[in-house]
Amino acid sequence: MEFDYIVVGSGSAGSPVTARLLGRGARVLLLDAGKRERLHITRIPASSMFTVGNKRYDWNYTTEPDPTRNGLRESWPRGRVPGGSSAINGMVFIRGAQTDYDGWEQLGNNGWGWNSVLPYFRKMETADKYVDNDAYRGGMGPLQVSTLRWRIPVSEKFIDSLVNLGVPYNPDLNGPSHEGVAWNQGSTKNGVRHSAFDAYIGPLQKDPNLVFMDNALVNNVIMETNRAKGVVFTRGDQVMRASARHGVVLSAGTLNSPKILMLSGIGNPTELLKHGIKTVVASPEVGQNLLEHPCLYVLAEVDIKTGNAYASGVGRVRAFAEWAFARKGVLTESLAQVIAFLKSTPDEEVPDLQFHLLPFGFSMKNGRRHVPARNLVSIYANVNHAKSKGHLLLRSNNPRDPIAIYPRLLAHPDDLKRVLLAVDWVRRVASTPPFGSHVLQLLDIPSRGEGPEADEQFVRSATIPGYHPVGTCRMGIDDRAVVTPDLRVRGTEGLWVADASIFPTHIAGNTNATCIMIGERAAALIPP
Repeated sequence: MEFDYIVVGSGSAGSPVTARLLGRGARVLLLDAGKRERLHITRIPASSMFTVGNKRYDWNYTTEPDPTRNGLRESWPRGRVPGGSSAINGMVFIRGAQTDYDGWEQLGNNGWGWNSVLPYFRKMETADKYVDNDAYRGGMGPLQVSTLRWRIPVSEKFIDSLVNLGVPYNPDLNGPSHEGVAWNQGSTKNGVRHSAFDAYIGPLQKDPNLVFMDNALVNNVIMETNRAKGVVFTRGDQVMRASARHGVVLSAGTLNSPKILMLSGIGNPTELLKHGIKTVVASPEVGQNLLEHPCLYVLAEVDIKTGNAYASGVGRVRAFAEWAFARKGVLTESLAQVIAFLKSTPDEEVPDLQFHLLPFGFSMKNGRRHVPARNLVSIYANVNHAKSKGHLLLRSNNPRDPIAIYPRLLAHPDDLKRVLLAVDWVRRVASTPPFGSHVLQLLDIPSRGEGPEADEQFVRSATIPGYHPVGTCRMGIDDRAVVTPDLRVRGTEGLWVADASIFPTHIAGNTNATCIMIGERAAALIPP
């Protein structure tokens, strides 16, 4: 059980790290806590309606009460299956704004500006929108990025209404401009979900230098003085050890990478002592700086057919038949049909709000999504650059105990202000033709006449996480940063983190594409 590298997590970042290390001849052990699929349910693009909240596929974490949202406790989905969250997410492929990465570089993270990361974004994808000599998109990468195969009429009307409100139409949000409204692009290939694992590891599973183990829960990194020498992990009832000649890469995600660091003695000494863990490296910000997109969720009932028409038994059978035999129809659908980045007020320098239009509406019952037989669509409006910060804490020194999540989605007054502005934008688009001409009602949202107190009460009850948690192993050049700009855990040798936890600030957009880019970049930064 000796390897050149051990990669923990086969998700959006771990799969590209592994593939690129294999490409230079390294022997790699890839570990994932999830189990391999037999039925391949996750390959149905719309399967997130089934997999999210299902413990077979989802860590299904539950947060601690959030005092900024009336003490709300909620489920935070994270993928627990090969491919990680890329196997259960909504497949919204957005890179983020160029200014986001330039901002990272301005914080001292050299090599993370837009011009530095763009080649990795291009390297990782084969995009439908790619044309020869395209300076922004890629045409030879492992991950297929596709335009929608199925659209409903109300989605185009939503686009037209935003344009009528002054939001520019953008033919490609992953092109030269990040502002505007556009049709979503998703990580699908011929109507099938294309997870990071399928894209990067699937073609390499017969590589003799790759050993992939599923159902492998990492207990801790083996540290000798300050150097990572391997990992201890549990597979079934068996505790196993594996050593790494060159080092260990943690790609277990924003929630689990800091957990593994803490269990390995890297974290806040005071917190580690509470659980009887000896401090190897004092790093007090491990698990801190938890950033998330505060997301307003609004249901709209319309007078034309939506995806809810497939909620009946007959509708589900028809939808599955269309997908199984022709790879078309509603099941080829990623979560959102329309994406928009807009400025809440004209004086904003960059878009501060993101909108998603989902072609169906659902409610939660017993932790699972329920799709009623009504013509509903969902409008998600989230704050791009959230300032509110939460944190994570160990519950015990038992690796099987889930991490304790302390969200504070609306702790910063600026985030609350912007969600309130999003309420106004939802009302405006729902009353502006042509979309507004088909809206029968906005469910639960207060009317304008009820005043600001009613709006704030609504926001504190209706704001949910965008499921884009980042920042808990913050990258930086200061002494408190968890990882350095080369993704090495500060104070260690042979130990790197490569996933969304390294974000120093949040980006404008969904995080999957950025995580894959981080995996690509990590492999280039890790020395042989």
